[in-house]
Amino acid sequence: MNKQNQVEDASFFEKNIFRWCKMGEGRALLESYLLCSLVPVLFYILPEWIMVSNGRVHRQGLVDYSMGLGAIFFAPIFETIFIFVPILELCRFLKVNSTWTVLGFALFFELLHTQREFFGHLVLYPTMVSMTVLYLAQRKKSFLHALLFTGAVHEFYNFTVVMASPMTYDKFFY
Repeated sequence: MNKQNQVEDASFFEKNIFRWCKMGEGRALLESYLLCSLVPVLFYILPEWIMVSNGRVHRQGLVDYSMGLGAIFFAPIFETIFIFVPILELCRFLKVNSTWTVLGFALFFELLHTQREFFGHLVLYPTMVSMTVLYLAQRKKSFLHALLFTGAVHEFYNFTVVMASPMTYDKFFY
């Protein structure tokens, strides 16, 4: 009964951390990926497809495929190992409240992505929150779970954003 009261009194983030820790690994991975991808798909990918299908956007050789490959394959690995792990492990060691850890780290990590404009930061902040919650939830199982699951969701997310965007490709409807 005491544990149930603790969960009921917990913050939204603490409840999700507890939930993703207790549920099956595949389901936690899928839920985190869907939460990460929902807002960017609605506010970036769909409007880009609408612009391209209306013929308003003409790329004409502006595609640099190496940027997409780096974002898909290398950035998630390095960001998870060199940014997620040290900072979140330090917060864990210092026993920082999980709500402050999630909100603060997600803001810090999002602000590292300086290539975005202000609206881009607002749209992608929930993505960072979801990845941070996933790391903390899987860290309750093991360090390896946290590292692999966060890296995998980050890879899947970047793959979706890069490959689903019509701006990735030279020509479509023209």
